[in-house]
Amino acid sequence: MTLLSFAYLGALLGAMAGMGLLDHRWRLALFHDARRTLVAVAASTALLLAWDVTAIVLGIFRIGASPGMTGIELGPHMPVEEPIFLVFLSYTSVVLWRLALRIPGLARPRRAQAGAEVT
Repeated sequence: MTLLSFAYLGALLGAMAGMGLLDHRWRLALFHDARRTLVAVAASTALLLAWDVTAIVLGIFRIGASPGMTGIELGPHMPVEEPIFLVFLSYTSVVLWRLALRIPGLARPRRAQAGAEVT
């Protein structure tokens, strides 16, 4: 293995760290409601991993050769980078959804709770 073989994994981890910094700064997802964010990311990651495993079993998904990947497999045709990518994809989706809710006119207005003022 060379340094290049960790390029994709490093890029994923770096991008996830950057997303975490944005999340921290604007309190969008994990830093707004950690429990709900972790549940959403875990559930969507599990669903996407099940999708990948199904594709592998059906022979639709096969690992390709890439000098930017570690070559470490968690199982046949399941590179170690795949679950990390799926966590990043899920986390990014939650952060972007929470950001979209802050755009005026894009989010639905909240229903007023009894005795509470709508903000």
